[in-house]
Amino acid sequence: MDVLSAAERVGFTKRDQTRFEGLEVGTDPQLPENAEELLAYCGVHPADRHAMLAARPDPDRDPEWWAITWALAGEVERDLDLALPSTGFRGWPAVPRSASPVGLFAPAWALLANLPRLRELHAQRGVPESVTAATVAALGGVMHTHRHIFGCAGVGLMPLWGPPLRFRGADYEIGRHDFTRTHMGLGDGVSGHVLSIHIPPTGRLDAQESEESVATAVESFERWYPEEPLAGLVCHSWLLDPQLGEYLRPESNIMRFQTRFDILPHLPPEDPTEGDRELMRLGLHLDVPDHQLTDEDLDNLPQDTTLQRAFVKHLRAGGHWYPRTGMLKTWS
Repeated sequence: MDVLSAAERVGFTKRDQTRFEGLEVGTDPQLPENAEELLAYCGVHPADRHAMLAARPDPDRDPEWWAITWALAGEVERDLDLALPSTGFRGWPAVPRSASPVGLFAPAWALLANLPRLRELHAQRGVPESVTAATVAALGGVMHTHRHIFGCAGVGLMPLWGPPLRFRGADYEIGRHDFTRTHMGLGDGVSGHVLSIHIPPTGRLDAQESEESVATAVESFERWYPEEPLAGLVCHSWLLDPQLGEYLRPESNIMRFQTRFDILPHLPPEDPTEGDRELMRLGLHLDVPDHQLTDEDLDNLPQDTTLQRAFVKHLRAGGHWYPRTGMLKTWS
């Protein structure tokens, strides 16, 4: 079965079906025999390990999800060790809410199938085992977040951007941040190699830990990828929205993080609610409804933290939140 037919049959939207265009199912795909060992290496909780092993796709029983799993796995293998182009990366779409347990774990199987290749690549590049383990532990983190938000095991109900990049060698977790190898593109083409800084939801954004993470990354990538001399470091995140300064103290970790960047001019998105959903999902770790947020939705949101209260107050005032892009001022 071809992957586009499979995506349509399991209920992906027309838009999400386009994400599978150009992907092919391998001729003889094989799931790893040591899957439980690999899942433990990825920091997956025993309960989620058990659930995933019970949802192992089968080509005869689950032909659609089998095709989707191996199309995604093939993409990761195809792009192994490649940096992101300046045009970026379109993440894997969330699976339909009606998906079976096999469907909820299909993207995870696609990632796990490539873990042995990734470990070989990291060893060849001189990446320490500790960095490899921290990088692929994103899989366990996503499963934890998925269970917290949706109340069920899996990874599929969340759009996946970072994990596919980690399992192809484009993204590495080093200390407090993870860093994506990518290109900076200007009007006349690619102008240099950059690292894109991300902030995993693993706790406080401590300023010293952040600075140490960046310094270690710069030194490490110079050794691991000498053919990619750095032209700068960039961050695109809701954390860089200057509007947060209207609600947070200047000495807060978020605002201190913002001051380290030159924030680029804002280009309004076609959908002004896009940033609201991103902050709700990534910053507040809440399930985002399919519809535009209503007053009733806002009434039901927790109001325990300053950020939670700021999120609701800003939307009630008619505003929106926007992810912004910034260039790190000092990094070498």
